[in-house]
Amino acid sequence: MSATYIIYNIVPYGFILLLSYIFIDIFLDYFRKSKSSNLNRILLYSFLFYLLSLIQIKFGGITLPLIDPADSQSTFIYEGAWFGLFDTMHFNISTFSYSAIFYNLVILLPLGIYLSVLFDLKSNLKAVTLVALICIGIEIIHLLFGKMGMILGGMNYLMTIISLFINIIGGTIGFLLAEHTLKRLNSFKNTGEVKLVK
Repeated sequence: MSATYIIYNIVPYGFILLLSYIFIDIFLDYFRKSKSSNLNRILLYSFLFYLLSLIQIKFGGITLPLIDPADSQSTFIYEGAWFGLFDTMHFNISTFSYSAIFYNLVILLPLGIYLSVLFDLKSNLKAVTLVALICIGIEIIHLLFGKMGMILGGMNYLMTIISLFINIIGGTIGFLLAEHTLKRLNSFKNTGEVKLVK
């Protein structure tokens, strides 16, 4: 028995909702005449954009109807170009390829940066713990959705463990880079203020 499954990308709908919210927020703020921090709002919107992209890249899309595990001759209709990135990442590269390691490292770098810049997290231990919990949570959700037939399953568990470890390293590096950069910027700002006082 053969079935056809359609992969529905969730990111475009999330982008539409996010853009609608940004428009409404800016429109209402204009008439309220309240001055909120534009930088924080831009960071928040970019963080939401990053989360949507991360979900799409990690999960690839939602399959409808649910995948039948007994159906070995299933065919897929892919909608949108985002799935191509997921397909390349999870199916067409070897477990130990340098491109896979680099990609898994880079994909979680922004998370660490957002923890430092947007959420103002200062403790290295807390940051590493939070990054690890988020990465583990993503993999657990991926596993559960795969078992439920909502996303493509059949993951290589060795690759999952390796990518999880590299994701945690990537998020940690992002946090440390952001913290180091902010400290350097603050030191330059403070030295500039001292010179102005003199």
